[in-house]
Amino acid sequence: MKKLFALFVAMFSLALVSCGQRGDVTIVYTNDVHAHINNNGKSGNLSYGTVAAIKEDLIAQGKAVALVDAGDFAQGTAYASMDQGASVMKFMNAAGYDLAALGNHEFDYGFDRLFGIVKEAAFPIVSCNLIDVKGKPLDVAPYKVLKLGKTRVAFVGGLTPETYSKAAPQKFLAEDGKSFLYEIADGQDGSQLYSCIQKTVDRAARHSDYVVVLGHLGVDAGSVPWRSEDVIAKTHGIDVFIDGHSHTVMEERFVKNDKGQDVLLTQTGCYFGAIGLLELSDKKSSSRLIKEYNRSDKKVDDMVAAWIAQVDQQMGTKIAACAFSLCSNRPDQNHERLVRKQETNLGDFATDAFYYYLNNDIGVNCDAALCNGGGLRTDIPAGEITFTSLKNVMPFGNDICLVELTGRQIFDALEFGARYVGSAENGGFMHVAGLRFKIDSTIPSAVQTSPEKFWLSNPGPYRVADVQVYDKDGGEWKPLDFEKIYSVAGATFFLQEKGDGFDMFEGAKKVMDSSIEDFMVCAEYAKKFKAGANGQPEISSKNSPMASWKNYLLDYENPNGSGRIVIK
Repeated sequence: MKKLFALFVAMFSLALVSCGQRGDVTIVYTNDVHAHINNNGKSGNLSYGTVAAIKEDLIAQGKAVALVDAGDFAQGTAYASMDQGASVMKFMNAAGYDLAALGNHEFDYGFDRLFGIVKEAAFPIVSCNLIDVKGKPLDVAPYKVLKLGKTRVAFVGGLTPETYSKAAPQKFLAEDGKSFLYEIADGQDGSQLYSCIQKTVDRAARHSDYVVVLGHLGVDAGSVPWRSEDVIAKTHGIDVFIDGHSHTVMEERFVKNDKGQDVLLTQTGCYFGAIGLLELSDKKSSSRLIKEYNRSDKKVDDMVAAWIAQVDQQMGTKIAACAFSLCSNRPDQNHERLVRKQETNLGDFATDAFYYYLNNDIGVNCDAALCNGGGLRTDIPAGEITFTSLKNVMPFGNDICLVELTGRQIFDALEFGARYVGSAENGGFMHVAGLRFKIDSTIPSAVQTSPEKFWLSNPGPYRVADVQVYDKDGGEWKPLDFEKIYSVAGATFFLQEKGDGFDMFEGAKKVMDSSIEDFMVCAEYAKKFKAGANGQPEISSKNSPMASWKNYLLDYENPNGSGRIVIK
């Protein structure tokens, strides 16, 4: 009888949790900050000092408040890569973060450093679909319940399965190079991801009043079937989905779950362009984006400013100058990442740097150079160029290498990178030097991939055509020979580590491993430009050390590049 009574009490208590009146809660949220901490101290701009102040002000108003982040906080600029995210963790701790989700770029430094990041955080980090198979257990919970006033809010972490390819895939593998140390629940149709999140939501709901998924999945078409909206449509029990990964500005959108109920979906964009404010309520939840705030926490600001000064002192040496911007993003729409969908002058500059460095500075033959659009993280604004500005463009610590590839492998790689052109962004879109080609975006992509989105084959028609290779000796463009062996330069990330899913490069013979990072190669190239009026090297087409190369395509002044990639 006593056991029966105890069971009744437990069931009654559970009913109160799940069916009682839920209190109002305010959630302050960020996503994809990517270590853009140098907004600090600039009027009207947002920073870690701003989120600290917003949280403090809301608490002073008597509100129940939590401050959370949806991933990609520890990597992205020189201010993070200089100490592998350690300072960023100090800033987040000082700002008063209560919880964060893992993003794919938290894996960039490798698992050993990921353990350190998790340990350094003074707040829990969540992810329900990162599964320890044989590796060292991570102190990452599938969900965490925060008690905010009298209300309990469960935060479920969701990590994009694209992490397999967007982090270096080898990081997930055991020494045999085949079996996984860690897996990410995915499913080619998304079913494993949906099931994992649904089971976690069900568990979390038993101990909370609200369930919020703090996901790093995004809404890009190229992320199907693992997008946040795909998860919402295939699950139930989620009150709100705070998203990241796609850098989308989405103040408030409602998506139907599998029971036809509306679920609020929101995302701030990226780089502290906005800070989210979510009002959880039994009546109706709502969210809005804060783009300006009139106060910032001085203690946090002072910490950030001191670190910026230290890094800038080390990396602020002036290398060159440029009268125009080298563009990663569309000049008039900063959130449209052109480098992921078309040629840009920044892509041309970076690949030319690799190409020239190997051919002229190292003195080895390099037939072509490649650079993935996802590796170019921001613009180089007009004005002085420093080591810091270049490191901010290429923050991931990728070394440049030289490998031997067949013409067929190059052709497949260009096709794989072009598979979303005309419909979506793709971090694997390839910028080129020593090559030119065309893309017919009206041809549907026939690229076949594994469940983890690694290249398998292309049984259908190719979108890429008329690929030509520059002959440095004769100054002529010649058709790509599928049977010929070419020496190709690029980041180890995709040429040796299958980054962005470029599995067609597996087994490629290494001609040279370089110990120099990509941003340093760009610095060396910039130094070779002729001096301008101020005596510094000045970036321009006519000043390039390659300007005398017969028939080579140079137009750095054009944001859309030199015409190496023609898209129909």
